[in-house]
Amino acid sequence: MSEATEASEETGLLAAPALSLPFLQRSISQLNSLLLEERDQISSGEILPPAHLADQPPLATSFSLLALLVFRETKLRTKSSYPDAWDQWKRESATEEWLNTIDENIEQIWTSFLSAFRGSADLEIALWTEFRMNAKEPFLRVSDFVCSQPTLLNDRVVELCMKFRWERGAPLEPSRSRQYLAPRYDASCTPWIYHAFDLASQLAFLFLLAFYVLEPPKTLGPREIVLVIISISATLHSWTTSAPFILSILAFVVAHPSLPSPYLPSPKNLSFNLLLLSLVMHILQLHALVLPSPSLLFWPERCLPLAALISSSVFGTISKVVLFFLPFFFLSFYFLSYSMSHIYFWQSSLLSMTLPSPVVTREVALWLASVSFIIIFLSILMLSPSFALSPRTRSPWDRYSTSIGQEARTRFYSAVVRYSRPYPFPPPFNVVHFILIVFPAYSLRSLGVSRSFFRRFEKFLWRLLVGPFVSVANLLTYKPSQRRHGGT
Repeated sequence: MSEATEASEETGLLAAPALSLPFLQRSISQLNSLLLEERDQISSGEILPPAHLADQPPLATSFSLLALLVFRETKLRTKSSYPDAWDQWKRESATEEWLNTIDENIEQIWTSFLSAFRGSADLEIALWTEFRMNAKEPFLRVSDFVCSQPTLLNDRVVELCMKFRWERGAPLEPSRSRQYLAPRYDASCTPWIYHAFDLASQLAFLFLLAFYVLEPPKTLGPREIVLVIISISATLHSWTTSAPFILSILAFVVAHPSLPSPYLPSPKNLSFNLLLLSLVMHILQLHALVLPSPSLLFWPERCLPLAALISSSVFGTISKVVLFFLPFFFLSFYFLSYSMSHIYFWQSSLLSMTLPSPVVTREVALWLASVSFIIIFLSILMLSPSFALSPRTRSPWDRYSTSIGQEARTRFYSAVVRYSRPYPFPPPFNVVHFILIVFPAYSLRSLGVSRSFFRRFEKFLWRLLVGPFVSVANLLTYKPSQRRHGGT
């Protein structure tokens, strides 16, 4: 089996030792071939870690954890049809035993690693070293799977590593950090700053859109051009949260050219309603647990649990209660509105042909509508988690409940992983990145143009276009001892 190539521009700034890293495919295949009765072989050392990583504990730990995490995901995703209830129960029981075994091995490997821990550089290598399944598959890291494994998700060391990574970015190698300015300049865009730029672009979109719907322009101006550019850049940056931006782009696309304001959404046409819908969706989205989030700017361990609690109450409990009582709610209020319609719309030709509803019917309809509203309100109060703080806990993440704390950690770790990348192009810079890097690289791939050329050009473009803004942001938010060096 061939080995993974040397580290590239996409790898972390704190590079692992110069060692040929194995692919995961062989170990994953060996794990998949094990029978349930042979699960003890996982901890025997015959499969994990590979022999030539035995003298590199951080790399061996990273490889073993990643292989088990990928194997765990495989077991969770495996679905098949069952001929009868007995076979389904047997398969579910076997899967549960496998998951327990995998989790026990992950906990054992991680605990053993921490007991022989030598420095923060080892933690960075264990959590952020990139491996691949084979030469054609993308890179994988332990940090990509932390949110799906309970032991790692609730581990205090992982929490601190993620927090330091979020605030200070990837550590620099000591030898490089004292000799060259370029690596320090390249590492200046921490995940926190990257997220702040992303959030700033979305807030700019919100303000521009709000001013547009409050005072619709008569002619195309810089404000409208910037609004469209930010919408395009946000759509390119993340498809999963791009609905408000797609609506705003669509509003400008469908604006009719015959209107007084050509190609501009106007209150006189449907396109303006799309902008209003985009504004409402974007405001709700900023308050939900989606990225980017204002809750991540300051004290995420305090803001995110509260956001998770409110989000769980609104989008979990309230939505379920409303959906459960929705037929009863609609029928009761339709009954009430129809019984009262003769009072307010007696002059209608259609209603004038029928007699008014009896007073008793109106009273019952009003009582039924009131009862439906009271039931929904009481159900929400009874099912919603209490806003009172839980008994004193060791971690501020669990101040409301353990489940809320896990949800908040999951959101935070996902943000750290998403915004931990070298040479990032936050909106609206990603439009330039797409035009000059992504699209040409994809178009010229068939002509055999080397990817290394585009990587070097990407680095140059980042240093020229994004780096100065990042440097200014670092000066404005500078904290003493902000930049870490490897091994400290």
